[in-house]
Amino acid sequence: MACPPDTLVEPEAAILNDTIRVIDAFHGPAPGSMCRVGVAPCSAFSVSHDLMCDAALLARDEGVRLHTHLAENDEDIAYSPAHFGCRPGQYAEDLGWTGDHVWHARCVKPDQGEIALFARSLTGVAHCPCSNCRLGSGIAPVCAMRDAQVRVGLGVDGSASNDMGNLLAEARMADCCKG
Repeated sequence: MACPPDTLVEPEAAILNDTIRVIDAFHGPAPGSMCRVGVAPCSAFSVSHDLMCDAALLARDEGVRLHTHLAENDEDIAYSPAHFGCRPGQYAEDLGWTGDHVWHARCVKPDQGEIALFARSLTGVAHCPCSNCRLGSGIAPVCAMRDAQVRVGLGVDGSASNDMGNLLAEARMADCCKG
């Protein structure tokens, strides 16, 4: 798993303080607000355990949502037990990254236990079929997640894995690759 060099990474305290600054300056907490800030480290393997825990606490304290990528490919599934001693869903739960204010992008490779965890904890999943296709990650088990009452939404990913950011293209792809 490739991460940016340490010379490009801010100290964790600065990251958290700037996140608070952005939430205070821009987050609209009112119902229906069109300006929401979420706390969103890229993935559990790209930041430290402490930063993931602190991000979860910060989001709860500030009343904002949490987002990260989880269980998105075979490498992620292999990395988690090797480095964290458990599957990605269990690690997310251990970090405080489950609940109705949390959503995980992609989730192409969750097992039945993780699907049950997401359903039980009301953790959402952002299904990103165009990115999954482009990256060769596979097809997310959307039908199994929906059958288990996991909250599944449709999402577009960033420019590193999606050329257009077109929600209609995502809907078209999701319809073609029901999984």
